[in-house]
Amino acid sequence: MPDPTMIPLILCCIAAASLSAALITHMIRVGVMDVPGHRSSHARPTPKGGGIGVVTGFLLVFPLSQLWTQGDLPGPALLLPLSGVALLALFSWLDDVHSYRAALKLGMQGIAAVLVLFGVGLMPLPGGGASAFADIVSGSFSIAGLPALLGTGWTLGLIAFGAGFIWLVYTTNALNFIDGINGLASGVMAISALALALVFTRVGAIADAHAALILAVTLLAFLPFNFPRARIFMGDVGSQGAGLALAWLGIEAGLVTPYRLILPFLLCGVLYDVAFTLLRRALAGDALAQAHRSHLYQLAVRSGVSPVVVTVVHWVFAVWGGGICLQPWPLWFRLIALLAPQLLWTAFVIQRARGRDLGKW
Repeated sequence: MPDPTMIPLILCCIAAASLSAALITHMIRVGVMDVPGHRSSHARPTPKGGGIGVVTGFLLVFPLSQLWTQGDLPGPALLLPLSGVALLALFSWLDDVHSYRAALKLGMQGIAAVLVLFGVGLMPLPGGGASAFADIVSGSFSIAGLPALLGTGWTLGLIAFGAGFIWLVYTTNALNFIDGINGLASGVMAISALALALVFTRVGAIADAHAALILAVTLLAFLPFNFPRARIFMGDVGSQGAGLALAWLGIEAGLVTPYRLILPFLLCGVLYDVAFTLLRRALAGDALAQAHRSHLYQLAVRSGVSPVVVTVVHWVFAVWGGGICLQPWPLWFRLIALLAPQLLWTAFVIQRARGRDLGKW
């Protein structure tokens, strides 16, 4: 029998998964189609917008779970990040339909990221401590004496804000870029959210744990509709909306758990693929904003590797990264263990791509 105190959370998870699945089914019937083009990995028109179920299930059920399990609705520290996620998800759905300019997309991502960071700054630390931003400004949030090296607490606060902004925008875009074959982005995000729920629970960060768990179940509800055969795609509304929510929870994990780098480790396969591709294209003189099919995962599929295999490989990367982060090893050794599979995968994919006539990549 489950612990009676867990029953409200279990029911909230069931509600979130059910709402997600119901909205995804509705979007299949609505039939806003993703028509394949020269960059597409799919060969036939497929409905998109399944991320509406994922993001709506998360945004509606998480606040209710806080009311039911904690006896109070989320305050500004949670409502601001949720507002950022909602804003970006709504804009991304409109972009799925109308295709806005890249500069406008980036601007909206920036606004959403600022909302998230203001919420993070108001979040009280476990044990009744001050907010994360207050600790940074006061200099009590120290990482190996970093505040003393950087000067005043306000200087460190601005640097932390800038780093958080870059993290949110980069991670949101990376998860959007990687969402090109069935189950890859949604599966990696689901695994990562489940891992975050576990580490938040371990330190007693209940609100964050519930947010991560509910995000995970809405993503898991999407997976059967998309993997291994796609009845619907997430679309930008899912990859960017859920991606921003996950990136926000990664910042929270860095502040309130001993595992500061847990989400970068979990998303290593995604973050590495995007960074490697951007660097390679920049060195080749290619326009970075131009659409392409030269990500490592895309090259693997184009060279004949089954898309299912490529997706599962990235799921394994996520599990591997999470496991490595939890080990009590020196950081340098964990980084080597984290990057070794990525380098082997890169060598394998490039070797296959060079052995086949893929055109320019």
